[in-house]
Amino acid sequence: MTDSIKDYLNDIAKQPLLTPQQEIQLGRRVAKWRELKNKTEPLTQAEQREYRSGERARQQFIRANLQLVIHVARKYEKRNRKTLEFMDLVQEGNIGLARAVELFDYSRGYKFSTYAYWWIRQGISRALLQSDAIIRLPSALHELLYKANRVSQELGHKLGRTPSLSEVADALNIKPADLAHAFKQCYSVTSLDRSVHNADDATILELIADPAVFDYEEDQNIEQLYEHMDKYLDEITKKVLIARMAGDPPSWRELESQIGIGRTRLQEMHRRGLSRLRMMMRHPLADTPLDKCRNQPFT
Repeated sequence: MTDSIKDYLNDIAKQPLLTPQQEIQLGRRVAKWRELKNKTEPLTQAEQREYRSGERARQQFIRANLQLVIHVARKYEKRNRKTLEFMDLVQEGNIGLARAVELFDYSRGYKFSTYAYWWIRQGISRALLQSDAIIRLPSALHELLYKANRVSQELGHKLGRTPSLSEVADALNIKPADLAHAFKQCYSVTSLDRSVHNADDATILELIADPAVFDYEEDQNIEQLYEHMDKYLDEITKKVLIARMAGDPPSWRELESQIGIGRTRLQEMHRRGLSRLRMMMRHPLADTPLDKCRNQPFT
């Protein structure tokens, strides 16, 4: 946790919570502010004072409930697949909180936190769903998927097993085919450039096996492979390939430190070196002068 996040959490922890009577008083002022905000005619001086008073009440209402946003955001952080950082979740929750303050009806008699919880949760869950999808899906579909997940969990606890698609659809009062179609549209995706934890900060793309690369352990003609390295590769490329062929190969970061060349450049040399070896082992150029096949780093 960074210092800025700690400072933010310490700051909002100092904000006093509201009593039920204070919620009613502030709610009344915010309701008047909302009414004046939507007024098309110019405001009188008295109305301008009420408007400013309502804006201050709105800000106080929001500040007093920022801890509720933190509480909800922490729950979502546990299920978040790192598509959004914690403070991003908090920010989305704060937007939902502000919306709840503006729409809160103090005359109904229920606590504001009960009403705001739904808006905060909706803001965070929608942000997660939108950020995790390359293709943006309609909000109505997100709501359906959220309800299906909640109903599935409730039925699972009640039945003691994973409910079937038909059982979930019946609980939602929709056709199983419609629910199945909704699930088909929510496949999650990720970038191939995304870093993989505990893998020397390598990307997913770097860890995908290349079917065209040599299988060093099963290569029956390893001597010929080394001969072709000597004949067709420059010394740096040869060093990179030999290092990566080892039983316990160094990471790209270690290799970068050893050779003094950037990781991207090393990976490109490794890829192009393997490509040249494959070509030469399949179609050797017996008449090609040696000085045109080696000692020239790939560019």
